[in-house]
Amino acid sequence: MANVFIAYILWLVGGGVGLHHFYLGRDRQAFIWWATFGGCFGAGWFRDLWRIPEYIFAANKDEGYIKDFLHKRTCYKSPPFCPVRFCGELVLGWSFGILARLCVPEENAYEGIGWLICVIVPPCAVALGVHVVANVKPQKATYVWPLLGAMCGIPWIVNDTANIHYSAVLSAVFVNWQGKEWNPEVGNNRGFCRRFFSLTFCCLLYSSIWGVAIYQTASITTKEGEEIPLREAIPNFFKSPAWAEMKQSFKELYEFYQVHGFEKLWEELVEKLDPTGEANAYKVLKVTDNASEKEIKASYKKLAKQWHPDKHTDPQKKAEAQEKFMEIQQAYEILSKISHKRMRMNKKDREEEKIMIE
Repeated sequence: MANVFIAYILWLVGGGVGLHHFYLGRDRQAFIWWATFGGCFGAGWFRDLWRIPEYIFAANKDEGYIKDFLHKRTCYKSPPFCPVRFCGELVLGWSFGILARLCVPEENAYEGIGWLICVIVPPCAVALGVHVVANVKPQKATYVWPLLGAMCGIPWIVNDTANIHYSAVLSAVFVNWQGKEWNPEVGNNRGFCRRFFSLTFCCLLYSSIWGVAIYQTASITTKEGEEIPLREAIPNFFKSPAWAEMKQSFKELYEFYQVHGFEKLWEELVEKLDPTGEANAYKVLKVTDNASEKEIKASYKKLAKQWHPDKHTDPQKKAEAQEKFMEIQQAYEILSKISHKRMRMNKKDREEEKIMIE
C-alpha cells in the first residue's frame, strides 16, 4: 500500500527525477520527469504537490477512486482534453525530435542520406515522445495517430530540417483528436524488478542518445578562435602526449599497487593529483621539486621580469603576458606558503622533541 507521507518525502528529495512517481507505480511519468528535469524544468514537480493524493488513491486502487473513474468513463467516450497533458506532449515530442536531429552532424544534414535521415527520423522521434505522454494513466493511445500527425509536419522539415515544432504540434493535435482512449487498468500490476530494469534501460538509452548527439554536434573552441568538432577532438586526444602521460601514470599506479597495496597507493594517488598545486608550481617556475628557496626565488624573479606586461605594447601579447605573469606569481605564492608551513611544522616538532628529552 502506497503511503502519502513516503510519497511526499520522495517528492521532496527525488521529485526532480520522478522518484515519487516510480514509488506510486507511474513509471512513464517517472521517466518523463527524469527526461525533462522535473516535468518541464520543475513545473510538473510543483504541480504534483496537490496531485499526489489522487495518485495515492490510484496506486492503492481505492474504491472511491475506482467508482469515480468508472463514472468518468461512462460520461465521456474518451478522456477529455487536458491542457497540461497537451503541453507535456509538445515538450517531450519536441525534445525527442530535436535529439534525433542533433545526432546528424550539421554538415551532413542538407544533402544525401544525412538529409533523408533528418527528414524521416525526427518525426518518428516526435511521435514517440507524444506517445509516451499520451499513455500516462488514466488514458492510453496507439502510436499510429501521433505518427500520422508528425509526418504531416514533414513539408516544413524538408524546407528546413530544424523545423521540428510543426511536427510536435500536429502530432499532439492528432493524438488528442482521434488517438486516445481510456486505460481500464488502475494501479500497476507489474513486478518491482521488471519495472526497475525497464525504467533503467529507458533512462540509459535516452542518455546514450544524448551522448551521441553531443559527440556529433558539439565543438571545442581553441584560443585562436577555431572551432574543432568534438568527434575530431576526442580521437586526437587519444593520440596526444597528454593521453600517453595519463596512461603511463595509471600503469605506474597499478604497478605501485601490486607492490605496496591499497593504503600506499592512495597516498601516491593523492600526490599525483597534486591537490596543493605544488608540482604544477615547480613546473611553472621551471625548477625541480628539490630546489632550494634561493633557487626558487631567483627563477621567479627571472620569469616575472621576462613576462611583465609593461614590456609589451601589442594588446594581444600584453594580455597573454598578463595571464602568464599572474600564473608565475600564483606559483611562487603557493611554494612560499608550503615552505613556511613546513618550517613551522619542523619547528614545532623540534620543540616537542626538546620537551620530551627534558
